[in-house]
Amino acid sequence: MNIEEIALKMELLERQNLSKSAEITNYTQSALTAKVKKMEREIGQDVFKRTPQGLKLTEVGQHYLQFLKKVAEQYEDFLHTIGPTQTSILVGTSHTTIKIYGPSIMNALQTSRSPIDVDFTVESSTALNHKVHLAEIDCALTSNPIKHYSDLHYDVLATETFEVISSSAHIIDFDQRTPVTLLVLSKGCMYTHALAQWLTDKQVPFTMKEIKSVSSILDFLEIEHTLAVLNTKLLALYPCPDLHFYDLDGLHSVIETVYIYKKDDSKQPLILQLKQVIESLLEQN
Repeated sequence: MNIEEIALKMELLERQNLSKSAEITNYTQSALTAKVKKMEREIGQDVFKRTPQGLKLTEVGQHYLQFLKKVAEQYEDFLHTIGPTQTSILVGTSHTTIKIYGPSIMNALQTSRSPIDVDFTVESSTALNHKVHLAEIDCALTSNPIKHYSDLHYDVLATETFEVISSSAHIIDFDQRTPVTLLVLSKGCMYTHALAQWLTDKQVPFTMKEIKSVSSILDFLEIEHTLAVLNTKLLALYPCPDLHFYDLDGLHSVIETVYIYKKDDSKQPLILQLKQVIESLLEQN
């Protein structure tokens, strides 16, 4: 039995409500029912009694919960005694964020001789948010997602702006409602969502194309009826004088950049150290 199994058993025994535990743990209720039955087979007695008011702990269940708490406390004491042995953190970022901040973060960690070893994974803000919730990655630096999970912190570190651009040779008149092609780095990006919603509200037909290279996006803007949405700081890294910048009425072009991490995580000291490094870099910009 590993520490994750202990934590899940404690959740089930303490909450005594499988539907609510399912919401918090991201397991289905049927899967948790199976885990309760397995738990009862392991110890040979029932841990719950079924009542008209719902599940209630049996005396055995109460003793088992206290036993699990002691095991968890002893494990935490053991980790505190030996100190942090795992210094690697898996950090999620968007395509935009890794381009703007990735090299600076790595350089800052190396020059400060930080014990933190960072590995990056790149996906949309929506996917990263979900992966931190599932503990598949340790934290994420990305635009503020629409959905917030109750078990996660969303610390706002900066505000970013984005630009809607096209070639100066092919300025788009949105009032004509001519079908356009929208070029984006990621279909899951919050910049993309904002502009796609604006085009939908204005009844402008559009086709979205995901292109992973900023330089390729700028090249494709030479095609008529084509526009793109890019982070302002990212765009500044690619000088391109022949661009038209749109000031679209009703489009809020400011997005918050957040640092997402678990409220209760054994790696939290390292995660917070990394947060301080990132905050220091943002203050310099």
